[in-house]
This record gives sequence, C-alpha cells and structure tokens, in this order.
Amino acid sequence: MESRLAPIGLDLHLPPQLEAASQARAAVRDTFSGRLPARTVESLLTVVSELVANSVIHGPGKTIKVTVTADRDGSVRGEVEDDGDGKVAIREIEGEGPGGMGLRIVRALTERWGVYEGSTQVWFELRTGSPAG
Repeated sequence: MESRLAPIGLDLHLPPQLEAASQARAAVRDTFSGRLPARTVESLLTVVSELVANSVIHGPGKTIKVTVTADRDGSVRGEVEDDGDGKVAIREIEGEGPGGMGLRIVRALTERWGVYEGSTQVWFELRTGSPAG
C-alpha cells in the first residue's frame, strides 16, 4: 500500500515591526528544517524574510500574514500579505544605490513569483526536487 505524505504547512500572523522578518525566519526554520533539503530551507528563509521586510517597510497594514506549504510532490508555495490598501507597487531600482535588491533576490531564488492583482499579496514557488515528509 502506498504511503501518502501530508503536506507541511506554516500559517503565521505578524505585526509590521522590525522584528517581523527574524520572527518569520525562526518559524520557517522550526517548521521546515530537517523536513526539506537544507538548500531549499535556506532559499525559503531568504525569500520569506525579504518579502516580510518589504511588507514592514512599504505596507501600510496592521498585520503581515505568511503562509508556506511544502507538498509531497516536492513543491513549496508561499504567500506574504499585509492588509494594506490593495496595491503593491513593484519597483526595482536600476544601477547603483540603496534598495531595490530584495525582489531581485526573490526572483533569483524562486521558480516563479508574482502579485495577485489588486492585492498586497505576493506569492512564490520553489522546487525542492524531493518530496516533503
């Protein structure tokens, strides 16, 4: 009989404070370390903390919601949302200067990512190459 592995999930609500990114990292590490490949966990830690930091800096909301699920097929999907005004202004600063690197990092570490239109909800997908379990 085939064993069916349940997905691993994280559902976190954080206040938009400077500590939110480190709290999100700790929750991701606690939930996924030892259950996903170490390289995937490191990418996930970076992506989540970049998106949470963006929500703290740019989001006018009162709560940041982080949801991450690792499915048994080896895919990891996540979302970071603040309860802002329903518009995400994605801008990447070209050339030298401070800022603008967070979304470049997210793009480099994810298979796909984007924003649900008309929302303050950013989604991303990673591929582990091995099943969650």
